[in-house]
Amino acid sequence: MWILSSMHFISFFILLQSISFIDSLTTADIYSPCKRPPTLGVESGRIPNGAFFASSFVQGREPYTARLNGRYAWRPAYMDADQYLYVDLGSRYYVTGVATQGRRAAKEYVSVFNLMYSDNGHNWFHYTNGDKIIVNFAGNKNDNGIVRNNLSDPVITRYIRFNPRQWNNFISMRVEVYGCPFTSSSFNFDGQTIAYYDATYIPLHNKQDELRLRFKTNYPHGVLVYAKGTQNNDYISVELRNGSIFVGVDLGSMPGRPGATYIQIGSVLDDYQWHDLAVTRYMRNISVKLDQVVVDEQSRSAFNGLDLDGKLYIGGAPNHMERGLSVRPNFQGCLENVLYISPSTNAILDVLQNLQRQAPFYGLEQGMIGSGAMCDDDSMNMHPYTFKTVDSYLEIFRKPGATSIDLSFQMRTFEPNGILFYTNLSDPKQLMIGINDVPDQDFLRLFLDEGQLACTVQLDGNKRTVRHRRNNLNDGQWHEISLLLTQFRFNITVDYEPEFSFTRNNLSTTDRFTFSSNGDQINRDTAMTGFVGCVRQLVMSGIQILPRDLTSNITLTDSDGSRPRTGMVVNHDVLLDACEMFDRCTPNPCRHGGICSQTWTRFRCDCSKTGYSGAVCHISDNPLSCLDYKLNRMKPDEIIPERMTTIDIDGSGPLAPFSILCRFGAKSEILNVTEVSHYHELESYVSSGYQLPDSLYSQTINYRIPLPQVFAIIDRSYVCKQHIEYTCFKSRLLNYPNPPFGWWVGRTNQSMDYWGGSEVGTGKCSCGLDMTCANPNLFCNCDSQMATELKDAGYLTRKEFLPVLRVEFGDTGPPGSDQYGRYQVGRLQCEGDLLYDNTITFRKADAIITVPPFEAKVAGDIRFQFKTGFDSATFGSAIIVQNIGYEDGDLIEIRLQAPREIAFRYSVGRGTNIITIRSPYDFNDNDWHTIQIEINRQEARLTVDSLSAANPEDQTTFRHMRLTSNLTIGASVTNRNGFVGCIRAFQVNGELVDLKYFAMQGMYGISPGCVGKCESNPCLNGGRCNERWSSYDCDCTFTPFRGPICSTEIGTRLEANTMIKYIFPTEGITATEEETIRVLFTTYKKQGILLQLKSDKTDEKGMVDYFTMELNNNGGVRIKFNYGFDTFEYNVPYDLTNGQDHEIIVTRRDFGKRIMIIVDNYEPYEDEFPQTQQIDMQFDSPRVMYIGRNDTTPPEQGFSGCIARLQFNRIFPLKYAFLEERDPNITWTGGHIREWPCGTEPVKYLPEPVEIPPDRGFSILALPRPVYAQNIYARNVAIISGSIGIFAIFVLLLIGLCYHKTKQSGQYKTKEDEGADQAIDADTAIIRGDPRHPDVTEAREWFF
Repeated sequence: MWILSSMHFISFFILLQSISFIDSLTTADIYSPCKRPPTLGVESGRIPNGAFFASSFVQGREPYTARLNGRYAWRPAYMDADQYLYVDLGSRYYVTGVATQGRRAAKEYVSVFNLMYSDNGHNWFHYTNGDKIIVNFAGNKNDNGIVRNNLSDPVITRYIRFNPRQWNNFISMRVEVYGCPFTSSSFNFDGQTIAYYDATYIPLHNKQDELRLRFKTNYPHGVLVYAKGTQNNDYISVELRNGSIFVGVDLGSMPGRPGATYIQIGSVLDDYQWHDLAVTRYMRNISVKLDQVVVDEQSRSAFNGLDLDGKLYIGGAPNHMERGLSVRPNFQGCLENVLYISPSTNAILDVLQNLQRQAPFYGLEQGMIGSGAMCDDDSMNMHPYTFKTVDSYLEIFRKPGATSIDLSFQMRTFEPNGILFYTNLSDPKQLMIGINDVPDQDFLRLFLDEGQLACTVQLDGNKRTVRHRRNNLNDGQWHEISLLLTQFRFNITVDYEPEFSFTRNNLSTTDRFTFSSNGDQINRDTAMTGFVGCVRQLVMSGIQILPRDLTSNITLTDSDGSRPRTGMVVNHDVLLDACEMFDRCTPNPCRHGGICSQTWTRFRCDCSKTGYSGAVCHISDNPLSCLDYKLNRMKPDEIIPERMTTIDIDGSGPLAPFSILCRFGAKSEILNVTEVSHYHELESYVSSGYQLPDSLYSQTINYRIPLPQVFAIIDRSYVCKQHIEYTCFKSRLLNYPNPPFGWWVGRTNQSMDYWGGSEVGTGKCSCGLDMTCANPNLFCNCDSQMATELKDAGYLTRKEFLPVLRVEFGDTGPPGSDQYGRYQVGRLQCEGDLLYDNTITFRKADAIITVPPFEAKVAGDIRFQFKTGFDSATFGSAIIVQNIGYEDGDLIEIRLQAPREIAFRYSVGRGTNIITIRSPYDFNDNDWHTIQIEINRQEARLTVDSLSAANPEDQTTFRHMRLTSNLTIGASVTNRNGFVGCIRAFQVNGELVDLKYFAMQGMYGISPGCVGKCESNPCLNGGRCNERWSSYDCDCTFTPFRGPICSTEIGTRLEANTMIKYIFPTEGITATEEETIRVLFTTYKKQGILLQLKSDKTDEKGMVDYFTMELNNNGGVRIKFNYGFDTFEYNVPYDLTNGQDHEIIVTRRDFGKRIMIIVDNYEPYEDEFPQTQQIDMQFDSPRVMYIGRNDTTPPEQGFSGCIARLQFNRIFPLKYAFLEERDPNITWTGGHIREWPCGTEPVKYLPEPVEIPPDRGFSILALPRPVYAQNIYARNVAIISGSIGIFAIFVLLLIGLCYHKTKQSGQYKTKEDEGADQAIDADTAIIRGDPRHPDVTEAREWFF
């Protein structure tokens, strides 16, 4: 026994020696070994001149001059985005940052650049962020300053490349690279070898752990890591499937709850390039990082720890039937620095290093690793070629006259079309006239056609095409292709699936073959672009074509006219020993489940089945709510009582669309109800046998839409309610104040102690509130336990607890008793949408609200509605939203440029772009309009109402916006060019920005709600108020008034001999059945015509239609007209010639049948005319209007007094008479007339309170206080005293003049008759008053 224990102790001690223990282990210590990274030798000269390379250079500005703080700088020969500079560091380093400089004293520098890195100098990778978007670094702002950029995710590389993207004057760079040496432990795995660490003696029980490794391979499938535990079936697996990494983690499974969690990341990883993988776990939170891409997921398991007590396998698994494994092959390729890190135990397991040291508990399960197995050799290189453009190709020369073509290779691409292989099979025979003079000759062409392999052969003029049945060969995976053409056989094979065909021909090849295009071999049937993608293991006639066999870009013939020698392969811009593919669909750039497909340069999103649209499926096609549908999608005259509607409550946010029942009514009605149904709406029975505390009946209410969407509906609604009822027979419910026997559970997961119709905290049902329960001493009907059915029911209305998620009952007695219950939970009903209640008004053009900066990683959008009457002609354009980046010049801005024009300006480091929408209608029409902007990797888009426009984005240079200012709403970030009007429903990336909250804080120039200046009806006398939000203006066009608020009377004083005549324009009124005629007058004389209208047409009876309003002999007004059916006359029974203002309004309505005459405030006179088909009710062709008298009235009998408010429908003659340019249709005789207000002063409003904008960072400069000599001080005192005295005299004079003005015009003097001041009405005042007083004199005003 003691011997066995000693052996265990010795084994345990040896095991501890094989585990590296660390103190205070952190991820940064392990994966970021360079805490203070030094320079790698560019500036110091440790890196030699021969290690610098560039796309081009000019004399004296060679690549090696690009040393930081050097005298010179590298400058390319061409100024375009294809130029680059790269440095060979000599060996692999852990690169953490770079620094750049421009050319000193020349104002030449690079302001934006990106980085690429490589292990071999051939295959380059862009440095990207977590969304696989190329990172564009901010470069220099002057020619000698040093700008250092640290890499957020350092890279392990030997070659580092700088790609200038923007520059000042010329591209000029001096650079430095920072990092530290990289230490490697690596092995080749041949698909048979499996390494392991044996955790049998010390099991790995961790709540936190990390697995890190590097790999490169040519094969798309293989098991990299596998380990399992015996407890709860724990395991961890890392596999390659179709070139992607799949990480499987199970922290423990239980019946009914499997714990297996799978995470996919990366693609086209079988490119024989190093890739870094890190799997980090903290309890149930799992993060997988591949190169710079990160995917986070949460384990489905109920446990938090990973328990591994078996072997941790590296490079494969001995049994591929184990849980968590789905691929059969083991890994083939190189693995490097395989680390299992356990921060909880402060241990690192370096599997490959300990295997190399032959440490205990590390070994090989099968296979062997011998000498030369390190990954430094080239034994597994399959020598790929990259055809980067349609003009890249290989030109192969062979001995002519062969009677067969035998070709095989592997290819991968994202392009659906392109020539893979081409050769002419004969010399040109003749020119085909009429077909562009292209020679006709036999040929063979192997090509891709919409992702399907096809081969066309033309021999002796007979053309034949064979297609393979496999499709989708442009999926980015490696595919095995072979072609065999002889004089009797014609076979093509894809992935070992042949397509056989027989032929009989006289095949004889030429000496020239081209791979990936037809090169310059011309044929009338070769109008197809070349192949773009990767090819490897290229074998022709049994001979593999290797990169070392290639010659670059020689001409077709030598200088002596001879052809290139047989066996030569010429390279035309093909990248060697590298497959430089960029998978643009991983991670998926398409939002909301969109399907991504791509070509070599771009990706495309299929949004057809997502409910979203746009370039990346970001914008929802569905309304945001039932109210949104009603406001923005329902037609004005449409009536929809109810409708199943698919809504998207958060728009572009993460919540998926769902269908609910909307109750609308007509669009003008307030009714708007949203109903959410569930699967338990029918009444359910609670049988006997549920009696607390032994048993409890419980039912979960499952809704037809996910709960996050239900909660979002409730939160966004004004009010919500849900009906709940319980019918009982001897079964108690709340049992207050004792413990309850029934309750419901809402979103807070609390057992609620009240029932429908009652309030939270009461412990009562609805009958308990109004004391109507069956037992008046109890608070629920069911609590009485009567031997009869009772019911407690009502609506639950507290939003914070809704919806009902579960009901529970526990008082139906023992099994077999007569006690029972029935319950029913109704649908959730909500009204309104707080999104459209979140409305604010910008009253001041410099008022703003600031919120956190706008973010658009993969895609981002801003959506809101606005209403304005902003006068752009007066104030210029108005900025509604602006956000800028102070460092890089990034920008987004939404601007109302003109009444019918809205512009979206944006910049992502490549200059400012503008998208403009011009509409056929005005945007400043004081109606609601919807604006939405979107920025993504494909495009920038502006949508206004139903109008949309977009600018495409360059996917190769796209980067995230870097906006450093706050998102500013209402004006620019400097409070200029602001917007006045209303904004509501402001959303950023689907999330509501609560602008109303800011407005309620009393912010300068901003009010909650949409309340304009016209809300108080400031325009008087029927003037139309034009809302300008910061101000208003009154349109007095169709009133007989003028002035700022239509309160200034337009009248004139007439003498008896004065006649005003207005002739209607010929294109004016032809006939009218309804009129409004209005006159205000003041006089003492009982004579004259106030207004007379005459027609210019005579009817069949010789009569002329007319209307007359004149003073009669009794001082009243006679109203008389004849429109062709009869003469109407009405005399006002009051004496109106008392020197007071009197107003008469005559209106005809109901097609002339009804007349109303209103005199001042007296009871109106109304009359109705019978109408038949024989009666003419029209006033035909009114042509002339007389005022004061007409042509036949003696001059001494005309009207004498003041007349104003003259109106006939929408014609105002006196207004036309006093225009700056008088209307030529109005004339007068008998004396001069001028505008006169008839004794009525215009109404004036008090000025609005002054709002002072807040302090916006301005400071007062503190100047030093001067010191004066004594005599100077005395002189200054005298000067100041004299100045004050002169100023005081001036002020006194000014006060005197103002007092005089106030005395003359500031008081209202009525000039009423003596004795009339005690009269109770106007008639009594006339009778009692003494009319002997002078006329009202003209008011005088003083102007300064």
